[in-house]
Amino acid sequence: MRKYVTNIRKDKLNNKERLEFLEYLQNSLANGFSLNASLEMMPIIWPKRKDLFEQLNKQIQAGKKLSTEMLNLGFSKTIATQIELSLEQGNLIDCLTQIATLNRLKNEQVKKLKSEMTYPFVLVMMMIFLLLFMQTFVSNQFAETEEHTGDIMLLLLLILCMIILYFMSKIMLLLKRQDYSALVKLSHFLLVGPLIKIYVKYILIYDVGLLLASGFSLQKICDYAVSQLEGSLQHHVGLKVSKQLAKGMSPTEIIKKEQFLPNELILLIEAGSTKEDLSKRFLLLGRALFNDLAQDIEKLIVNVQPVCFILIGLCIVGMYLKLLLPIYAMMQSI
Repeated sequence: MRKYVTNIRKDKLNNKERLEFLEYLQNSLANGFSLNASLEMMPIIWPKRKDLFEQLNKQIQAGKKLSTEMLNLGFSKTIATQIELSLEQGNLIDCLTQIATLNRLKNEQVKKLKSEMTYPFVLVMMMIFLLLFMQTFVSNQFAETEEHTGDIMLLLLLILCMIILYFMSKIMLLLKRQDYSALVKLSHFLLVGPLIKIYVKYILIYDVGLLLASGFSLQKICDYAVSQLEGSLQHHVGLKVSKQLAKGMSPTEIIKKEQFLPNELILLIEAGSTKEDLSKRFLLLGRALFNDLAQDIEKLIVNVQPVCFILIGLCIVGMYLKLLLPIYAMMQSI
């Protein structure tokens, strides 16, 4: 079993390696190297991943798609589809730049979140040891008392912590998938839901802006999105919008019905302009959404630690009640 898990890890890139992969490819292409030349250099630059990148280079030379191979490296369907779209339209460098920027932001925020959680985690561990001490050496002294308010409160807090851990693990698994169904589920979560909606809107608006710059009409954009990886965000939204257009629905009605399309698009479409101007407006809106996403993530990270301290404070109150209420009950019976 351990050998099987190790083999899986060797065939996948971790978060840091995926970011390095994107940044290297973007820098190499921006400096005039071809895609094949950039991929051929990877086994030399990353000797620890030599076998993996040599296999990647062989697959590309054999005619396999880069987006398909990126899926095998551990990238999500959404990112792989963006790469496929950019390759077709000749905007790979821009696409790699915005994906790398977004992934760098995510990694930085995860690192900051871990830093913010270090102190609360230490306090929680100390409280667990204290609770075990109280349960072992203190509670036995008050075994005859009928006062269990503190025990009930601690039990409720324990259940609350287990629920939070469950939802956090579920969020992490869905974020790793990042296909349409996973993103829809994430959009309904309490705290991360609004962030996911902004993130998806940003991806869709940016992709549409790039396609409009290449002269695509709305119907062609939908048809092209449908041809992408099945289950990806772009494939599902493109298929849905294409069916609605076939039924005679107007773009305004479609935008209002689709939760991942911002209403600002209605104003852009109704303003009336050439495809070139419209693509610039879409890209500008995409950058604005990215800035909103970065600010909202920052606010969420800042608010995590106070919430943890509130839960820790409630646990401390519960332990005091567990200790003092039985004593108070015994004093009343004297």
